[in-house]
Amino acid sequence: MIVNPKNIKFKAVRAGGPGGQRTNRRSTKVQLWIRIGDLPLSDIEKRRIRNKLKNYINHRDELEVQSDESRSQELNRDSALEKLNNLLKEALRVPKKRIPIRPTRFAKERRIKEKKIISEKKRSRRLSK
Repeated sequence: MIVNPKNIKFKAVRAGGPGGQRTNRRSTKVQLWIRIGDLPLSDIEKRRIRNKLKNYINHRDELEVQSDESRSQELNRDSALEKLNNLLKEALRVPKKRIPIRPTRFAKERRIKEKKIISEKKRSRRLSK
């Protein structure tokens, strides 16, 4: 876990969905927020997080995650922390740089041969009408 738990704000709210008779009496959905400025990361990594996770960031520059998968507040809290860690790991992963290559001589010849076959097929159709 890269995040210090002291910097995370939690809030439990009422969740929609299944819950039986106590669905309107228990706050089981968990929301958490962490300021991007409080993350122990470099400025470049914070910029990458802001770019990749812009749909999870509110106007106060906080990363917001919520979970209501379970009927238990504790399980939802753990689930929200896991989601936060997965989001941060995925956002900080640097994709491999693609190295463009040129087609081989054999590939060029094969492409031209296939084009000639198709062209000949179409020419023969034209002549037969």
